[in-house]
Amino acid sequence: MQKIKFIFFVIVSSLVFVSCVNSDNKALLVGDWKGTEWLVNGNLSEYDASKVTFHFANDGGYTSDFGGDKEKGTYIIRDDKLFTTPDGQLEIMVLISKLTKDSLVFDMNRSGQSETLTLIKQ
Repeated sequence: MQKIKFIFFVIVSSLVFVSCVNSDNKALLVGDWKGTEWLVNGNLSEYDASKVTFHFANDGGYTSDFGGDKEKGTYIIRDDKLFTTPDGQLEIMVLISKLTKDSLVFDMNRSGQSETLTLIKQ
């Protein structure tokens, strides 16, 4: 019986910890972000990062603009991954490699090509 209580405690503690981390990440993510650098395979790309913007709302909605290519939908954070679901489209996942109160770095893979997008909070 003690072993079952211990296992139950470990599981509940792990879930609470993960929930708190996701909640902290969401609190840091909420707001307006603007691109500063876009790397493809570790090199500067031809994409203009300064034209990339994101707005993440507290209610789980987001909007983005990739230099005129606008998107709106919902998002969730699980561990170090951001899952966005544009209205009427399939879910997209990007890795959050860095998230602080003023900077955000996405690691992405598009068609087998490694891409890193760095944004700053506005």
